[in-house]
Amino acid sequence: MFLTGEFSQISRVSKRLLQYYDEIGLLKPARIDPHTGYRYYSARQLPRLNRILALKDLGLTLDHIAGIMQAEVSDEEIHGMLLMKKAELEQTLLEDVQRLRRIEARLQQNQLSNDALDVVVKSIPAQLFLSIRTILPSPEEMLQLVQHVQRVLPSRVDQQVLGPFAGVVYTYGFTLRNNDVEVGYLLNKPVEDPIVLSEEYVLRMRELPPVQTMATAVQIGGPDLVFVALGRIGQWIESNGYRMAGPYREIGVELPSSGTFDEMIVEVQMPVERVSRSSNFLLTIGE
Repeated sequence: MFLTGEFSQISRVSKRLLQYYDEIGLLKPARIDPHTGYRYYSARQLPRLNRILALKDLGLTLDHIAGIMQAEVSDEEIHGMLLMKKAELEQTLLEDVQRLRRIEARLQQNQLSNDALDVVVKSIPAQLFLSIRTILPSPEEMLQLVQHVQRVLPSRVDQQVLGPFAGVVYTYGFTLRNNDVEVGYLLNKPVEDPIVLSEEYVLRMRELPPVQTMATAVQIGGPDLVFVALGRIGQWIESNGYRMAGPYREIGVELPSSGTFDEMIVEVQMPVERVSRSSNFLLTIGE
């Protein structure tokens, strides 16, 4: 099981929203430790959470969503409702496209019954990383920084030196604002001199530490779909007796060449460690 912050990161839903859904009875924690009061969620709750969020994106009120969930409306009916909303959204302004992608992604995850089978576990050696770590106030500024690095860096550094584009997310839990992230390129060879993008942004080489046990999943599509891979990893973690053991990474296996994210391939990497029986519910990490 996962603490609220860990479940928040896997589901890409804020801790505050999870607590609110708990208060109104939409999504209760799977377990509350009677001694510490810590709330624990299960990966098996992801389909229910995805249904709630999909219905919310349809424009339904929380009271209506609660009634639908209580009536146990079938996945096929929800699927039909989502497809109808998709048809509506395609006729609206371009700014609604991001909402459409979220609905499609939630629907995709609900329909995959063997998500954990797609997870590959491997050992990752230490890697040279030409990067910048910063707090980014908004998703728009994060996207601007990523695009700026991808546009400028290949013209400043030999192509044979650059490996795949990568990002590390240090923020505990999910939030749209003030994310602590590190972005740049993995390196095939050292780059000693810093790369100045602007007065504010300077990329420097450092070494990403090795990870003995890394649970990985590949996702096709843009950044909005990363939570699908995180959900698959979350199911694998819970099913196999592991726990999250550090910030996760996103590795650009194939970046878009046409200006769209539809063909983008990202490998999500989550450091994990096995949970011993004696320490199953003796975590000292706060929520």
